Amino acid sequence: MPAQKGRKKRRASPWQGSVRLGMVFAVLIGVNVYFFFLRGGTSLRALMKTTELAKSSSTSAPVTAAASGVPAGPKLKSDDPTAEEARVVEGTMQDSDTVERRWKSDGLPPKTVNELSAALGKVFDLRTVRAGHAYTLRFDAEDHLRAVDYRVSPALGYHVARDLASETWKAAKDEKPLETRNAEIGGVIGSSLYEAVKRTGESTSLVGWFVDTFAWDINFYIDSNAGDRFKIIVEKKFLGGKFYKYGRVLAAEYKGRTGTFRAFWYQPSDGTPGSYFTEHGESIVKSLLKTPLKYVRVSSTFDRHRFHPILHTEKAHLGVDYAAPTGTPVWATASGRVTYVGPRGGAGNAIILEHAGGMSSTYMHLSKFARGLAAGQQVRQKQVIGYVGMTGLATGPHLHFSVRQNGAFIDPTKIKASREAPVAAKDRQEFADVVGPRLVTLAAIPVTPPPDRLVARGVSPMP
Repeated sequence: MPAQKGRKKRRASPWQGSVRLGMVFAVLIGVNVYFFFLRGGTSLRALMKTTELAKSSSTSAPVTAAASGVPAGPKLKSDDPTAEEARVVEGTMQDSDTVERRWKSDGLPPKTVNELSAALGKVFDLRTVRAGHAYTLRFDAEDHLRAVDYRVSPALGYHVARDLASETWKAAKDEKPLETRNAEIGGVIGSSLYEAVKRTGESTSLVGWFVDTFAWDINFYIDSNAGDRFKIIVEKKFLGGKFYKYGRVLAAEYKGRTGTFRAFWYQPSDGTPGSYFTEHGESIVKSLLKTPLKYVRVSSTFDRHRFHPILHTEKAHLGVDYAAPTGTPVWATASGRVTYVGPRGGAGNAIILEHAGGMSSTYMHLSKFARGLAAGQQVRQKQVIGYVGMTGLATGPHLHFSVRQNGAFIDPTKIKASREAPVAAKDRQEFADVVGPRLVTLAAIPVTPPPDRLVARGVSPMP
């Protein structure tokens, strides 16, 4: 026991703690060197490279997307009306449709429909809505109506959109530009004007123009003969390089056995309404039309000793019968007042008009009358008053047309009608400057050679 008491306690060296602390720091430094300089993915170099790639990726993202072959979506402006378009409703107007009726059937609230029609009505006559007009309703992602497109034709439409500032609907016309070129056309009558125009490669709608415009001078159903020739200068409208429609007929000529007739469009530069005149400045419009309807043939002429096909007796036929399909529109042959409209025994549905100078005209066997026509009403020349039918004593659809002068029947085909006012004296020089070059152009237009069968019959064009 004394020996143990005498043993001395060993004193710790001050360097031992320093050595241990140094070893700890060395381990920590080694770990950091490994992670920040040697280990892949966590070294400073790897981290810097990753950062650079991220920056590069963010600045070149569009190019990378294009290069990868993934199609990029269109860049839409915030004010683009289709930017948030989510639903589209398309429709086509039908007979007797109104925009209000159609849009309500598409689910639009009555208040919205009224606002839309009011806006559209400021730039478009809603009374001219026709079957075939198309419209598109465009809705956003929240199914709120954004815009309406109403298209009358490929070249003309209207756009109605919500004005965010005023919270109202605004409408504007959307009209595509048309290119106008003048066409010079000539042809020779073979079997009919219709066939001759078709042979030139032009639309047969030009036939209607000839019948309408020369209706005061030519009855194309009895005055047109094989070998007659026609020439015309007409505007042709093109949309996107393709023929769209005809414009104004600038000049025309019809030359046949009944004579030579020309018409030139002229509108004074002072804004006075234009019209058609002869090369001498006389109006082509006369007090009485040669025929009261289009596209027909004369089935019976004026004859005081005609044998009636139904009554089988000799009975004077004091008018002209024009055979035409049921429903063919019938014109008022002159301006006047309706004195009778309704059924009239063997004449069927009939109309009688009273004209100036003691003249009256009668239209018989009609299938129906023009809407709203009534006795006492004033009608203008070429206004549709009824439609061809076969009511009364008739063996087929036709119009019986007769004229009286001071109560006595006269042959409608032999009436000498007076012309309307000629070109005003103050416009004579301007008229000559406009019409002169067109007259020269008409003379130079070649005519399409007649068909072989016409030549074989010894018929040649009029010189």
